[in-house]
Amino acid sequence: MKIAEHLEKLSAYQPIVPPDVLSARLGRPAGTIVKLDANENPYGMSPRARAALAGLASAHFYPDPESRELRASLAEFTGVPMENLLAGAGADELIDLLLRVLLDPGDHVLICPPTFGMYRFDTLLNAGQIVEAPRKADFSLDLEEIRRAVQLAHPKVLFLASPNNPDGRRLSALELEAVLALPVLVVIDEAYIEFTGGGLGAASSLICQVPARTNLVVLRTMSKWAGLAGLRVGYGAFPGDLLPALWKAKQPYNVSAAASAAAIATLQDLDERMQKVQAITAERDRLAARLASFPFLHVFPSEANFLLCRVTGMAAPDMRQALEAEGILVRYYDSPGLSDCIRITVGTSQSTERVAAALLAQVQNPEERAKIRMAWTEEVSATEALAVNSLQGGGRCAAISRQTRETSLQVFVELDGSGQRQISTGVGFFDHMLEQLCTHGGFDLDIHAQGDLEIDPHHTVEDVALALGEAFNRALGERRGIRRCGWALFPLDEALAEVVVDFSGRPYTVFQAGWITPASGGVHNSLWEHFFASFAQRAGCNIHAVVRYGRDDHHQVEALFKALARALAAAVEIDPRRSQQVLSSKGTVSV
Repeated sequence: MKIAEHLEKLSAYQPIVPPDVLSARLGRPAGTIVKLDANENPYGMSPRARAALAGLASAHFYPDPESRELRASLAEFTGVPMENLLAGAGADELIDLLLRVLLDPGDHVLICPPTFGMYRFDTLLNAGQIVEAPRKADFSLDLEEIRRAVQLAHPKVLFLASPNNPDGRRLSALELEAVLALPVLVVIDEAYIEFTGGGLGAASSLICQVPARTNLVVLRTMSKWAGLAGLRVGYGAFPGDLLPALWKAKQPYNVSAAASAAAIATLQDLDERMQKVQAITAERDRLAARLASFPFLHVFPSEANFLLCRVTGMAAPDMRQALEAEGILVRYYDSPGLSDCIRITVGTSQSTERVAAALLAQVQNPEERAKIRMAWTEEVSATEALAVNSLQGGGRCAAISRQTRETSLQVFVELDGSGQRQISTGVGFFDHMLEQLCTHGGFDLDIHAQGDLEIDPHHTVEDVALALGEAFNRALGERRGIRRCGWALFPLDEALAEVVVDFSGRPYTVFQAGWITPASGGVHNSLWEHFFASFAQRAGCNIHAVVRYGRDDHHQVEALFKALARALAAAVEIDPRRSQQVLSSKGTVSV
């Protein structure tokens, strides 16, 4: 069977693969992979969207072919009449639908590369031909070239992304005015508009202008800001004369019941989504500052949830490969104008520190490494006041990179976290104990260590404790407003552990346990006291840890770590009565 000739020549689109596939390909647990290659929302969907999916009772029925309830919610959200709105399985479906309706074989479509690859792919899929008006070096539009292309090729459609993918630049008012004056249908893809300005991009969007114009289409998606990439929900605003043909050509049940329910619930949870978008845009600035500290990266300004970096001094594919070796996935494009670039999605503060630590490992000159670290210190000092208890600033957090002859490790801690963790030390039982700090203390931890485990776990346990203690110390800063002292009892079956922590700035450790066997989980039991003492030394705290009684060493160790987690959480908690006071008659508890 011979397929259509234009499809034989079509190159397949290269999609991003999901975490479980990446895990198998890289040979790493999925939880240790930092996925920054697809501009996904690191916070996932809103709580109301999760609840809507959990309570979905109508999945056995076909969904509404007109997505009436969803379109009504979108009309309220955008201010565009429901009659002008069409929902799709992602904005990608609407790009394809529009071209299917408009193109005859051989018709031209104008694009301005580098830009989103689906414009080219769907044009060729629908037997159209691509005309290019390449962007300038700063990714602005070449308006003269666009005018020339429109005059000579008479394209049916001009696709423009604002902000543009992959550079994040938003179209200027002058550019928009110029292209909308041309005799061509202009499709503005606003996939990332919610990350521009405030109010989820309301002031930046052109979507409200669509009903009053005949040559403007605006596409939007709920994959990015709404965190629904896996459910595929997009929508567009279209001129009235296009809609009858679009409705006729659209697949009848294109938006699933699950996708529609999650999207509607998200539109009822805008305050929560706005908080997450603000966190992402704030982290974008922090990530940009971290990346700009490396002399081999040029960071382009971005108003999206990603940053494009031009790589110098080494090949961009090699940079991508080096990051991938550390479990960090970024995007590389082997295409004109981008062959020396990588694109990095804005993730959480933990993601930023993982990227920064991996890039720092590429710097061989010790003086250069010290200079970069100094730039980070100055950045933290300048924003320290804002960082305390600030979602936008990433909370009270710190990252440590430690290299010795025996170990190489990166540690990130966020004190005001939610128990998220990515822990990999090569010692399974030790990982399990560290996870207790997240589960029972609420701290976010990102710990990755490689040590001389072929000898024994001593250096790994010790160096993780030292780095983790230093991370706590830096995250606490001057320790203003903290309760300072925390205490906890924790039982585990027959064992009962008690831990008291005082962030006094005076490191001291008392440790008592009656071990029954030499080791627990492959770790010699003498190392647990060493862990507590090393942590206290670098954290600048006094720790008293006592197992009151117990007959199973595993239970004794686990009870100790769970009690430590509770005690630490109580000690670092901000006391609203003391605001920015230091709880000490000496006026300081810093190390």
